[in-house]
Amino acid sequence: MSRTVDLRKKIRQKETLSTAEKVPLVKQEMREKIQPATAEISLLPEKTDRFEWEAPSFYYNPQKKYLAWIIIALLAGAGAIIFYRMDALTAIFLILSSVVMALYVNKKPMASKVVVNQAGVMIDNHAYFYKELKSFWLDYNPNGPKELSLEARKWYMPYVKISIENQNPVKLRSLMVKFIAEKEHEKSLVDLISRKMGL
Repeated sequence: MSRTVDLRKKIRQKETLSTAEKVPLVKQEMREKIQPATAEISLLPEKTDRFEWEAPSFYYNPQKKYLAWIIIALLAGAGAIIFYRMDALTAIFLILSSVVMALYVNKKPMASKVVVNQAGVMIDNHAYFYKELKSFWLDYNPNGPKELSLEARKWYMPYVKISIENQNPVKLRSLMVKFIAEKEHEKSLVDLISRKMGL
């Protein structure tokens, strides 16, 4: 008795097997394509649009020997003016100046919360918006002062100096340069003297 083989059924079985075998292969190829892409995304640098830190309200130098000498010189000058010229008004002014400096010697800086974002710079509750500022400058010396200097559009306002502590100056600059001009701020003689005196 001759046996007939139905080839149609065998072809259909092969097709169903081949599609079942193809599905895991396709899934594996997709996983291989997706995995390197996610690895590349994780290696990209994070985009920072906000910096927040705490900084002292002013530069504090514990060695205030120059300030002590200035206080003594002011008091001596006031005494000399009273003794030789009899100018009471100048003597009183010098005495008051020395008293103010003596009170300032013991003053320690308070910690201020600084926030730099896309709107501007905020120090505690006082905001400096970019539209109110003319320029900024990051003064970053590894062994010296690390501070952010802000120049206001109003001519009578002095530079606002903020200690940047351990913040990354490159990332901070890349955020601020989008909104405000970068210009080097020269240090005035008053700044240099006050830093030397520890004010």
